[in-house]
Amino acid sequence: MPFIAILFDLVAAAAYFLQLNYQTSGILFIGMIFQGVITLLLLVMMLSYKGKRYARIQTKVFVKYVSIRYGIIILSFLVNAIVLFLYVLNYLDINPLIFSR
Repeated sequence: MPFIAILFDLVAAAAYFLQLNYQTSGILFIGMIFQGVITLLLLVMMLSYKGKRYARIQTKVFVKYVSIRYGIIILSFLVNAIVLFLYVLNYLDINPLIFSR
């Protein structure tokens, strides 16, 4: 599953560079929908992960360390969710941070 999460990241990055080169409102809207689908797929992957979620060695404080495989999925979801938020801000003309026209 971490490999699939990395593949989703590569596909999302390719879609970003496609939108960066062709900045029409239709392409940006389709890219935002595509990013939303990728983010939802990563959320499903994160919640349905059946592997080892926590590392073997834990500290005595109230923080649990996640395993590397589960951490890759979590980090991939967080990055894609932030990028989706930036896509929405750009599409609504609130903040053109991700695509400066």
